[in-house]
Amino acid sequence: MFIDIARSRHSCRDFTDAPLTEEERRLILEAGDLAPSSKGRRPVRLVPITDIAVIRSLSDCKDSGARAMSTATFAVAVAADPSVDTWVEDSSIATIMMQLEAEDLGLGSCWIQLRMRSRQGEPAEIHTKEVLGIDPSLSVLAVVAFGRRS
Repeated sequence: MFIDIARSRHSCRDFTDAPLTEEERRLILEAGDLAPSSKGRRPVRLVPITDIAVIRSLSDCKDSGARAMSTATFAVAVAADPSVDTWVEDSSIATIMMQLEAEDLGLGSCWIQLRMRSRQGEPAEIHTKEVLGIDPSLSVLAVVAFGRRS
């Protein structure tokens, strides 16, 4: 039942080094893509990250609170078009949909907030956009770390 998934979901900050399967990654991304958006405008862009070195480099994407990236084996940056007035809400819904799918698959996840967070005195999203090559016109709400719970 869905309520069991919602009850069991919690942030996981330590993962094993066992990678996710291609199917698990696909299902997580599909769940995010299926998230509803206000008026069907779909401003959210999901940026999957499978390169472990890149994931590790994002463990310092903000001044604190990104430790989960140091052991995650998959991550997704959640970006959106900020000209859409509901980009924060739409991005948040996509983020939790991916986390609930991960929980249903028996995987762990951790939401790493970037919006309104800093990294060495600058907005945290600037470093993340540079590392991932995300269009500068987009805003990045968060990066979600995924993996097998340790």
